[in-house]
Amino acid sequence: MTYSQNWNVTDKVDYEGLKELLTSLVVDITDNAFAIKKSSDDGGSLVEVWIEGGLQGTPNPRLPPQCKGWRVVWVSCPQGYIKAFNLRK
Repeated sequence: MTYSQNWNVTDKVDYEGLKELLTSLVVDITDNAFAIKKSSDDGGSLVEVWIEGGLQGTPNPRLPPQCKGWRVVWVSCPQGYIKAFNLRK
């Protein structure tokens, strides 16, 4: 359940816009391969940011205000995982 004081659905950026925002953010924090994909679970839609080797001790970066309304999950995976499982499709 969402609360109007937390965010307004009309202000929510679409997935493609969020992907562009996150791509520019991730490029600045890692040199490793990464993939951004839309997913869902029991709580609804979310966006997963897969980074080979993870953030290596760096805390999860603060998300820009435009990400309001999206759940973003940071996922660490081993080298070669993104290509092997075709996460960029």
